[in-house]
Amino acid sequence: MFDFLPGADVVPVGSKLLRQALVQVRFNSQGVLGTHSGVSQVHDALAERYPRLTAEQQVSITATPGSGVQSTATPQYRFQDLKGSWAVVLGPEHATLETSAYTKWEGMRERLEEVLSAVSEVATLRVRERIGIRYVNHIPPAGDGGFEGRVRREILGVSGDKGWRSSLVGAVGQVIAGDGKTQMALRHGLATDESLPESPYLVDIDCSNSEPLLYDMNASLTYLDELNDVAYRCFSWCVEEDYRKSLTV
Repeated sequence: MFDFLPGADVVPVGSKLLRQALVQVRFNSQGVLGTHSGVSQVHDALAERYPRLTAEQQVSITATPGSGVQSTATPQYRFQDLKGSWAVVLGPEHATLETSAYTKWEGMRERLEEVLSAVSEVATLRVRERIGIRYVNHIPPAGDGGFEGRVRREILGVSGDKGWRSSLVGAVGQVIAGDGKTQMALRHGLATDESLPESPYLVDIDCSNSEPLLYDMNASLTYLDELNDVAYRCFSWCVEEDYRKSLTV
């Protein structure tokens, strides 16, 4: 899959660069997962890892010529650990696992399997509507404020020029590649949000497949193994090898 991305030895950089990791499985609508009683059954099976349970609203906005802009709110629920570093977000049509404390894929995969197993005990999942994995990385600048030797020149663009960099108020781009039904989106650029120290370089990789298939948990996990490999090879292409290997934890 995406064979133009070269293979790369896995370097466990952990949370040194990775700010957020998410994996999501979307499925046919489950009424029971839109109720507190139904979700509580799932939470009971996962409460040892995620003791906190809170209710949220997922708001979707649509615009049509005839009816204008409309918004709809769908209930969803968040299970969290006490540190807030791991969370499960569960709604009638999706199960999402997210973390700011990522160390390696095997650990995240194990947690997702636990979530999907707990959901399957309560709901009847028949169709996998979408599956995806996302990694959001912030690469800090070097001592001179630049990213040479850290980020690949092909994606740095004007952010690699000292004069431009000192004046930039925004420089984020996106490329999307496809391989069959699988899409890989790469957002990258200088993050100039004032809340972020040192204006890091953003490398945001999102791999997904929206082809409806009969739901199979094991097949979904195996496919996520492939998406994880794609995402890591993309990350390794974006970041200079010597810098990446210097971050070993």
